[in-house]
Amino acid sequence: MRAELRSLDTADAEAGDLRAFRPEDGEHFALAVTASIGPENGRGEDLFQFTVCSPSWLAAERLPKGFAFQRHTLLLDRWDPELVERAIGDLCRRTEGENWHDIAVKPARYRHWEFEDFRS
Repeated sequence: MRAELRSLDTADAEAGDLRAFRPEDGEHFALAVTASIGPENGRGEDLFQFTVCSPSWLAAERLPKGFAFQRHTLLLDRWDPELVERAIGDLCRRTEGENWHDIAVKPARYRHWEFEDFRS
């Protein structure tokens, strides 16, 4: 079984369309992105959230305590929605497992999985 990218959305652009996002500076930006990922050729999907930003934006962030932990982030030199889709799609195509749970925990290393800390 393998993961499949179904869609990418952002609340930072009109109608949630990632391709509609236009940063003021293509080399200094940040936005929140949600990836819908499910089993390849299967039903259902889970949501994974992450930040897409440029190294310059990350470097300019203030660290009130003098430190910060960084997780669930995709760095791009320059804004390119096709590159975001390619990066997440490639990660999905390389993610395999015996069942959906085995697959879903792997992308969660890079993006926040909606069920990451869920306990039944």
